[in-house]
Amino acid sequence: MHATPLYNQRALHLASLDTLVVADLHIGIEYDLSLSGAYLPSQTQVLADRILGLIEDTGARRLLINGDLKHMIAPGADSQEYRRALRQEKRELDAFLTRVSGQVEVTLVAGNHDGGLRTGRGLQVVDPRGERLDEAIGCAHGHAWPRDEVMQADLMLMGHVHPVVRLRNSLGYASSQPCWVRAPLREKDAREVYETANANLEVIVMPAFNPLCGGTAVNTEGLLGPLAKIIDLARGQVYLLDGTFLGTVADL
Repeated sequence: MHATPLYNQRALHLASLDTLVVADLHIGIEYDLSLSGAYLPSQTQVLADRILGLIEDTGARRLLINGDLKHMIAPGADSQEYRRALRQEKRELDAFLTRVSGQVEVTLVAGNHDGGLRTGRGLQVVDPRGERLDEAIGCAHGHAWPRDEVMQADLMLMGHVHPVVRLRNSLGYASSQPCWVRAPLREKDAREVYETANANLEVIVMPAFNPLCGGTAVNTEGLLGPLAKIIDLARGQVYLLDGTFLGTVADL
């Protein structure tokens, strides 16, 4: 079982499956940010460039997006501006998928932002309960309870949280850094939900691929989603993108 986070990248390579895994692209987030006064040009082609570069570097033949390919989820104000933003998001999704699916097979495990996306146009969509990738590895976005067979794997890949670690220096200055978290289950709690869950299952919580997403500080805010009830976050091991091991969440 080889699930390798790529050095200084927000992506993971499954060498045995020729698969590059990313989570939380949130294509279209620029419109949401503009409502708060942050006006940014579209970053969709930047995201596509980064992904295609990683595909070339790893030789992956499949891209697995572990939830939240797009950003808009709730009906906004019934305005011409919002409808224009939806049309723009659709155009950007089409351009992204056309470009990336021309190089590799693209699979999306549907996240909470992915309502309305269906299989087609170079995209295969898996329902939010996730899927088993092989005997050892499963994946689910994390906003919904995974299916039983995912919880029977040895390792589960999860998005949704956008994990960061909140660090404070000796002068009291605090900063947040994107991170990976690798955590076990709390067996007793897991058994109450999944009778057949693998007691030794480890969960890798993946950083958001899109750096505009912000994040949840796992050492001060915890986890998001139902799996927070059964993941033993205190024992979770925290790694920066460059591989630096910071200790467990309880240590931080």
